[in-house]
Amino acid sequence: MTVTRYHPVLVALHWLLAIMIGFQLGFGYFTIGKLANSDPAKLQPLSLHMGLGTAIIVLMAIRLITRYFTSHPDPSASQRQGVGRLRTPIHRLLYLVIFVTALSGWFTGFLIAHLYETPGNTLPADFAQYPSRVIHVWMALVLLLLIVLHICAAIKEMTMGDVQILGRVGFGKRKD
Repeated sequence: MTVTRYHPVLVALHWLLAIMIGFQLGFGYFTIGKLANSDPAKLQPLSLHMGLGTAIIVLMAIRLITRYFTSHPDPSASQRQGVGRLRTPIHRLLYLVIFVTALSGWFTGFLIAHLYETPGNTLPADFAQYPSRVIHVWMALVLLLLIVLHICAAIKEMTMGDVQILGRVGFGKRKD
């Protein structure tokens, strides 16, 4: 079946994950990153960050499963030539980086989970002692760059492509 839009579950997950990931990147940098590890108040926002990261892992898994079992629009002519051919590998890389970012954060949380057992505990002076944390930070930066690339590609398609790209990730009738 030829469809002009993605499945409504994929559309909802796309936008929900976009908001959650954007929030997580900003919250991680501007809130958690600015609090000293010695500040006991850091544990609460860090818990929220870890909980949302876990939710992102689950929602991304649901998204991939749904994507596998549903029809999606064929690539447009501009998406099958030139730079447009990078669409599939870039999306796969985006998914991979989201998973690696979230899982490395989850694993770091697993390593420090014992600190939450006793009230008043503080975090280690430096998270750099955990390789998973170093991976998490670098992958977050790569993710930010991929998101910018993703947005630029969408703008390019909207202005120079031959499809209404945002219509594909919007709600509405799926067939012409």
